[in-house]
Amino acid sequence: MARRGSGYFGEKAYNRRVRRILSLVLVLLMVMQVEPAVLGADDVRTQITRMPLGGNVEVQLKDQQMLRGMRGEVTDSGFTLESLSAGNRQIAFDDVSSVKQIKRKTHATRNVLIFVGVVVGVIAVVLGVFAIDCATHTYCG
Repeated sequence: MARRGSGYFGEKAYNRRVRRILSLVLVLLMVMQVEPAVLGADDVRTQITRMPLGGNVEVQLKDQQMLRGMRGEVTDSGFTLESLSAGNRQIAFDDVSSVKQIKRKTHATRNVLIFVGVVVGVIAVVLGVFAIDCATHTYCG
């Protein structure tokens, strides 16, 4: 017969397993926090280069200025931000705090709902006219 506190089901073994699991969880949490730096997180130059030419971007500069426009030519030191209102602007990679690609809002859902509403309205009018016509004439029933 096994002594209390020994073996797989003993209190000491249980405490060891709990400590190992907690240690593993803590290590995983630390790795998840360090992961971008360890794996070489994309710098601004790489992010901008990966964006398509003419794609809509939002750029935050280190002086907290927010700019929007389309990505233009990329050079060794920076890139061109094309804007219809402000014109083309050369921006150095060193001046950029963050950059993100902006997805253009599509109105597909709105347009489909408008189309469905118009179709339902036309069907309702046709059925209403048909119902009134049937009520006044004897050929419907």
